[in-house]
Amino acid sequence: MTIKLARSGAALRGRCRDWGVRNFAGTAAAVCHTSLALAALLLGWTLASLTWPGPLGCAVFALAALAAAELALWLLRKLLRRLLSRDPGPLAAALVFTGVLAAAAAEGAGEGWTVRVWLFTGAAAGAVLLSSASVWALAVRRRATPTTVLCLLLSGTVTVLTAALLASDGFSDDALRRDAALLEVSGPGESALEPSLSMGPYAVETLDYGPGGALPEAGTVDLTPYMDRDTGDLAGNYVDAYLDYDLDRTPLTGRVWYPAEGENCPLLVIAHGNHEITTDSYLGYAYLGEYLASHGYAVASVDQNACNLLTNENDGRAVLLLEHIGLLLDFNGREGNPLYRRLDSGNIAIAGHSRGGEMAATAYLFNGYDRYPENGAVRFNYHYAIKSVIAIAPTVNQYKPAGHSVALEDVNYLLLHGAADRDVTRFMGMSQYENITFTGKGDYLKSALYIGGANHGQFNSLWGARDQTGPAGRFLNVKGLLAEEDQQRIAQVFIKVFLDVTLRGDESCRPLLTDWDRYAAQLPQTVYFQSWQEAGFTAIADFEEDSDLETGTMAGVTARTSGVNWWAEELLNFAGDTAYDTHALRLRWGNAGRYTLHTPALDLTGQALTFDICDRDTKAAEKGEARALLDGQVILTDKAGREAAASIRDYAAVFPILAVRSDKLDVLFDTPSWKYAMSTVSIPVEAFAGEAGFDPTAVTAISFRFEGSGQVSMDNIGYTPVGA
Repeated sequence: MTIKLARSGAALRGRCRDWGVRNFAGTAAAVCHTSLALAALLLGWTLASLTWPGPLGCAVFALAALAAAELALWLLRKLLRRLLSRDPGPLAAALVFTGVLAAAAAEGAGEGWTVRVWLFTGAAAGAVLLSSASVWALAVRRRATPTTVLCLLLSGTVTVLTAALLASDGFSDDALRRDAALLEVSGPGESALEPSLSMGPYAVETLDYGPGGALPEAGTVDLTPYMDRDTGDLAGNYVDAYLDYDLDRTPLTGRVWYPAEGENCPLLVIAHGNHEITTDSYLGYAYLGEYLASHGYAVASVDQNACNLLTNENDGRAVLLLEHIGLLLDFNGREGNPLYRRLDSGNIAIAGHSRGGEMAATAYLFNGYDRYPENGAVRFNYHYAIKSVIAIAPTVNQYKPAGHSVALEDVNYLLLHGAADRDVTRFMGMSQYENITFTGKGDYLKSALYIGGANHGQFNSLWGARDQTGPAGRFLNVKGLLAEEDQQRIAQVFIKVFLDVTLRGDESCRPLLTDWDRYAAQLPQTVYFQSWQEAGFTAIADFEEDSDLETGTMAGVTARTSGVNWWAEELLNFAGDTAYDTHALRLRWGNAGRYTLHTPALDLTGQALTFDICDRDTKAAEKGEARALLDGQVILTDKAGREAAASIRDYAAVFPILAVRSDKLDVLFDTPSWKYAMSTVSIPVEAFAGEAGFDPTAVTAISFRFEGSGQVSMDNIGYTPVGA
């Protein structure tokens, strides 16, 4: 039997070899050089996107990569030709091309070396190489056999379809539109928001400072105590070579937008994050600067390219931002300066995007310090009147002062992040959000908004729809994104209202930060998850106190369930496998479930019961079951056993778990990423409907009852004064 199998195998190999000779003899060189050329093009494109964007940069890097690849292949042939019975070149070249294409697909897909990446790459690379062999056989070797013609037709079709797919913007996100439509919107919306939906009444002036600006002698700052470019790595050497200054004399460069006739304007200072240093990223927030300046704010966007393409540099970013604030306030006090008396030095907010979003929290921390945490010999002297921090798609914990996560107290905080972000792919800013606490000594607010269809780059007009550069970016499904103008409109409106509330004390649109669906008719239609907390919040159960499932945060609180088949207190992770510094309750039930907190007698008069909740039911979504906004009953019980109830849906729009298909392979293979975030529900106790005689001054139990099967996470169960 073994001999027969061996003979059959040998015969089959012989027939395959004869088939290859008959149809494709002499095409090995074409396959070899096509593979190397395409691999070099992909590599050149990748390198150029980081350092020398545009066709010329791509051509230079591609030619250099091709020369290196051809030389390496020639050496490989010299070394192995005598050891092997056949030329290893074509196979090696094909493997190189396939590997480079697979690397681009893996990065574009964002999930590493998955089966779908290899399936797509194998099919695409095989089709391209078979097409090249077929064309060579027909055009050069004159082997017009039925096989070569058929191979060309089939492989050419796959090649063209693959090229068309990668060249296209992808596929529309119908699922996102259907989910957004779950919220029924009627009426024109709240009139109080109308002034914020367009440019304001003020004419806008701009001022450029730093090298090349109207104020070229703006000064420099020494960043060498905080970061190092001379590490010997390629990135550091490249940045050092590209920029015409060293870290010890980093110029203060920025642009300011301000009302032409304005005086004593609240000041917002914003900084970009990591991006190609060939892009003047700080100019990409003009849409925000012009808009806010037309509404009476002064906005400065600062250049932080000196910090880009490096690591462990966010402390340097924070110092650079604070130095800009000092410079701007100096301009404000300098007679004859265009900014003289334009700025309100007692009313400052800071903002950042990406690494800049993390930096903004660090800058606020450093603003209160007298010494640098990593070296007490370096003194700080800032202490500016910063009242509010805004983080747009931030990273978290890339810099940890003295090994600690950044924890802030009594500061207003706004967090914006897109669910289709392919740079900062997880809702990392929630970790910082949870590390902001209030002492109850002032009126402070933190609010977080997770936006369906929003990506990373469109928050900056120069970064665009593709969150990844080079060939990897061609795998992104950018057609499924919100339009850039919609994404930026969301940023404009939420940031303005946040500044109105926290810097100007204008409360007219404060509910936008706590109850966004009140304004749904006036906002771009998409899915929003909004969590928030005010300074007056009292926690009953925030799940941080211990690992005992039956205890609460408040003394004397106990927890019980009925109809629940699984429950736990767990480290919460937002749409990824990385857990953040907050615990939450997770409940799963079959037909109906109830979770009850038994409390000491609570006087909830004038209070709103507040809690965070999100839908975690991926099984229902995968089965294609009907989608609906999350609902459930919240039940209060007084010491006499009388009950009062309210519906979650009546007080918040809690969307189901979100299926995100942010790359083209997600669509082709139907492998969405399931994204979710908390939504805060706030129900005034006076709005609960209950039995006659219900006593809100002696509430002894709070229950959450859910019908049907499902799964949720919950956190921060407590109460807040109404109108706090």
